[in-house]
Amino acid sequence: MQAALRASSEPIRAFAKVFDRLRFGVIVTAGDGGVLEANDTARRIAAAAYGSWPDDASCCSLFGCRVREPLARHCITELASDSALPLPELRVDMPAGRPTTAVWMTAARTGDRGSPVLIHLRPAVVGDRRQRTQPHWMAGPGLRISALGRTRITTPETAIEGRWLMQRPGQLLKFLICQRGRPAHIDEIAYALWPKAGISGRGSVRYYVHTLRELLEPRRERRAPSSFVVSVQGSYALDPRVAVDADEFESLAASGLQAAQRNDDDADVLLGEAMDLYRGDLFQEDPFATWAFPERERLRGIALRSLHALVGRCRRSGDHDRGVEYLERFADLWPLDNDVQRALIDLYLRAGRHSDSQRRFAAFRHRLREEFGEEPEFQLSDLHASA
Repeated sequence: MQAALRASSEPIRAFAKVFDRLRFGVIVTAGDGGVLEANDTARRIAAAAYGSWPDDASCCSLFGCRVREPLARHCITELASDSALPLPELRVDMPAGRPTTAVWMTAARTGDRGSPVLIHLRPAVVGDRRQRTQPHWMAGPGLRISALGRTRITTPETAIEGRWLMQRPGQLLKFLICQRGRPAHIDEIAYALWPKAGISGRGSVRYYVHTLRELLEPRRERRAPSSFVVSVQGSYALDPRVAVDADEFESLAASGLQAAQRNDDDADVLLGEAMDLYRGDLFQEDPFATWAFPERERLRGIALRSLHALVGRCRRSGDHDRGVEYLERFADLWPLDNDVQRALIDLYLRAGRHSDSQRRFAAFRHRLREEFGEEPEFQLSDLHASA
């Protein structure tokens, strides 16, 4: 047993030696920012700034989180814990007031949200002007993408428009939106967007990543890291601080469906806000983009469940007019959906709008016959009987 324990501890001791000999500083923090581990280089950096390694060291005591710029309104551990991707570098002068030491610092969580955070440090020059102002990535979402319906992109200053949204840079952006929350490898992107490109596909991806960054950030300094399209070990991803309406819709819908299960009155507000955000299927201008099908159908399924839950509540409360308002909008959006058309015609009948029910059923039946040579899955007489 003792021999086995000695054998199992050898790799740990070897790792500890390498960890301490690294030429850059490494600090591991817990969720509250307290330091769990720090290598010798990190301790030397702190000692140069503070005279010794601080007792009860934390990221906040070391780097001035919530006290001084550039982290005056943030905690580096919390920022990293909230981000699925490593944070861009920022420069921190240590200590406050009359700094003697400066570091370039980045951080990343080691697993899921709430897991320990690894902070990487390398030497910097005190007072380096490149980081005198608050980094753009800490200022909150600087880019908002409306992907439900026709794609629209806005910044706090302007709308970003142009034919490029229907061209290759736009395809790349939309693919990254479909993959948001995880980096997509360069080969995965090339195969999805340009499957016939072969080995040249990698070069195409790199070229259009550069083009996309220029379109989204025309004022970005040469060779400065992108705030919106980040690269991670041969992969690309949207920075998690980019705001996408599909995420907001999904969050509202999930909360609304849970509230509906509890029969909570908040369900009406939450589901209503979710459906107001759903202005159309994902990337409505690109209906035949095969790489968008899975995400489009997933979001459409959430919308359908939310719509039926909302209309069900309207029906039970007798608010037929509100239910009809939502169903008419989505019946026009999904003109061949049997369930949506049936629900709308049923509400017409319950509201006493018999002429509207007949016209809607006739138009739906005609369109199904023209498009697919099929009949509706229900008959108007069936709905008359149940109304």
